[in-house]
This record gives sequence, C-alpha cells and structure tokens, in this order.
Amino acid sequence: MSNFGNFNRPVEPSSEGDLFTVDTQVTFLMHGQPQTGIITKQLNNSAVVEIDEKSDNTDLMVKSNGVIVINYKKLQKV
Repeated sequence: MSNFGNFNRPVEPSSEGDLFTVDTQVTFLMHGQPQTGIITKQLNNSAVVEIDEKSDNTDLMVKSNGVIVINYKKLQKV
C-alpha cells in the first residue's frame, strides 16, 4: 500500500540530523561559495535552510527564494 499523499507522517531525521535541529546556525558551500543560514525544518536526510542574505549572494537569493534543501553531510555548525 502506498503512502502517497500521507503528509501527516512524522519526519524522523537520520543520525546526522541529530546535530542540526531547527534554529541551528549553519554554514555550507553552494557553487563553491561559502554560505550561512538557519535551519527551518528537518527532513529525513536533509534540512530546509533559510539562507542569510549578503551582498555577494543576490543571484542565489533570487533563484532559490532564500531557501534551500541541503543534505546534513554538507552542513557544518557555525
């Protein structure tokens, strides 16, 4: 039986996700450039990160609406 459309199922982050809870300040590389942001939601193997707006990442902010989904393995705590 498929769970397609079952949006009420709780998300259980992987073991890597235990370090990256909601409201954690993180840093990561995007297109070879270091970026920072705050985790707004945890997923199974990745997190939704609200990117900090800076003068040198305007293009990224426009393309991503200031939000990105990134794997826990690519994140580092600030």
